[in-house]
Amino acid sequence: MKKVAIIVAGGIGSRMDAALPKQFLLIANQPLLFHTLRKFEDSVDDIILVMHPEWISYWNDLITEHAFNVKHILVAGGKSRAQSVLNGLQLIIEDCLVAIHDAARPAVTKQLISNSFVNAEQHGACIPVIDLKDSLRMISSEGNSTAVNRSQYKIVQTPQTFHTAVIKSAFQNMDYVQYTDDASLVEANGHRVFLIEGEEKNIKVTTASDLQFIEAFI
Repeated sequence: MKKVAIIVAGGIGSRMDAALPKQFLLIANQPLLFHTLRKFEDSVDDIILVMHPEWISYWNDLITEHAFNVKHILVAGGKSRAQSVLNGLQLIIEDCLVAIHDAARPAVTKQLISNSFVNAEQHGACIPVIDLKDSLRMISSEGNSTAVNRSQYKIVQTPQTFHTAVIKSAFQNMDYVQYTDDASLVEANGHRVFLIEGEEKNIKVTTASDLQFIEAFI
């Protein structure tokens, strides 16, 4: 079955306190986004890169400057993450498997990508998760308590991988704007989401310290 990756790079990285969005910051002298795309290059038939329209020209300049040659289809993102994902999905005509991945997770391994596709083909919807390590406290107007049992929760990662029929149906039937997570949208549309083991180092780069952590792996 054909495999497609949608890499979502529509953010502006406001929490990084940097002049550039985080997907363009350098890791090992290469833009972060280069590393992410390379992870999918040998695992999929097509890569669709969704980018904020204001940064497309800059991206094209980066490609030329670094002689970056990973083939991809570039599409403008929307006002929300969900709209950006939908813009990418609209380029997929045939039935296939699609892995939706955060551009700011460059440390994902090819093994996790492969495992995601295998399980998505079997179950229709698959996401990687990892265990919580820290204790949690519940905050309310009355104060805080230790009522949260961390064993009942998981940290969700990407790629979140689906049959295109499953994810497209969710976007068609649900008010997708209110969802920031593709799996939650699919689940709200009535399809069960299968969980697989994620990877500790598959973090989403959000802060400057995250960038330093990722550089240790790349």
